[in-house]
Amino acid sequence: MLIIPLTEKISWRNPPIVTIGIILLNCLVYFGFQSGDTEQHIRASEFYFTSGLAQMEVPRYIAYREGRLHTMDGYRQADRFDEETLVRYYMEMQRDKVFLKKLRSDEIITPAHLQYEQWKALRSDYESRQLQIVSFRYGFRPAQKSALTSFTYMFLHGSFGHLFGNMVFLWIVGCMLEMGLGRFKYSGLYVIGGLMAVWGYWLVYMDSPMPLVGASGSIAGLMGAYAVLFNKKKVKIFFSLGFYFNYVRIPAIVLLPVWIGNEFYQLFFGGDSYVAYAAHIGGLIGGAAFGLICWKFSLGFDENVVTDTPVDEISPLIEKALKHIAELDMTAGRLVLKEVLAKDPENIDALTHLFHVDKLDPESERFHETAKKLIFQLSRSYHTYEKAHHIYQEYIRHTPHPRLTPQLYAQLSAIFAASGHLESAVKILTLLLKKVPHSQGIPGALLKLANAYRQKGMVAKGQKCLLLICQKYPESTEAQVARESLQN
Repeated sequence: MLIIPLTEKISWRNPPIVTIGIILLNCLVYFGFQSGDTEQHIRASEFYFTSGLAQMEVPRYIAYREGRLHTMDGYRQADRFDEETLVRYYMEMQRDKVFLKKLRSDEIITPAHLQYEQWKALRSDYESRQLQIVSFRYGFRPAQKSALTSFTYMFLHGSFGHLFGNMVFLWIVGCMLEMGLGRFKYSGLYVIGGLMAVWGYWLVYMDSPMPLVGASGSIAGLMGAYAVLFNKKKVKIFFSLGFYFNYVRIPAIVLLPVWIGNEFYQLFFGGDSYVAYAAHIGGLIGGAAFGLICWKFSLGFDENVVTDTPVDEISPLIEKALKHIAELDMTAGRLVLKEVLAKDPENIDALTHLFHVDKLDPESERFHETAKKLIFQLSRSYHTYEKAHHIYQEYIRHTPHPRLTPQLYAQLSAIFAASGHLESAVKILTLLLKKVPHSQGIPGALLKLANAYRQKGMVAKGQKCLLLICQKYPESTEAQVARESLQN
């Protein structure tokens, strides 16, 4: 079972520097310091099987498992085992922590055995060769635990696939937590998760001589904190059951018992595996505790780094409306466009399509209402001034009696003057001055027209507009500006 939370928003204005740094550090350690591990491991293994050490230890392990260790006659019985058998039982021996503890404490090959001195020297040589393997020397070995390896293990990896998988998970979970917690607390969480993971592993495998390596314990800590800190907030996750996968949104806190339960199941019922499930459990619990402390004492966490991706309901509806219109089913198309406008009253695309549908009946009240709404929306932004002029011209061509409000007319005359459509601006202002001379917005529109004339070098016409403002609206702010312009 695989469950992965998905990152939905990364701000490159405040990039996840710590996460990027940890990933680069892990890659540097693996491709730099661990680059010779494979060769060193091969040399140590060759020594083990060619020096005679395997022939001393593996047969005794087989006898130990079969309960006849006390009956063995030296190591001469090794002749019964071929190389393949020795390798197979050697691999099993490495996972038998009880036997290895007895072996290292001289309980399997005792000082009373004739081969003891020879075995002791070979064993010491073999362990020295193992220490030349970076992952063995700096990985955490429960039987020889140390404060140093409790920290260094989390930056080591056993293979490229091990490194790649961990770094993908680190990127997915780490980015969100770093942005939510801040770099300092996030760095502390990463280290604390790793330490909790390694000591959780130690509790289960106290006598194991095999090294624990990998960032998965720290990443488990991040995942535990993630579930607690985002708590009831619904997050998007990807899950796979092997034969089935999907995306769902669930409260983040639900992930914690699922993750921990899966790790316990794998630990006790998953069979033999090199995956450190005990470390994952320790990391999850440690991270969850860290998250609980941050949440309980309000130490600062921005859960809004996970945002709900808005569902686009508009585009499919507009496509549906256009399909009806293409089939000449205007009634159905209009109903869908009205549905869009019920959701988004200022949607210019829907208003434009509705305008073209309603202009088929130019005498209808709805045509004038649609035109009024569309032209108003287009007049609100400089970027749509040209389209506003185009729709206005089309509107007045289709009806001999436009029904726009005086305020909208004044606004249109101002934007037409500003966008260079002086003739249209003049026609509108002439109509307004004749029909509703005291309408709000006329002085401002006249001032815009005067400025447009002056920019085009038509100074006389510009001054005429300024004089008109001073005569008709002497108390207005525009009149004060006009008088100052006339004096210059």
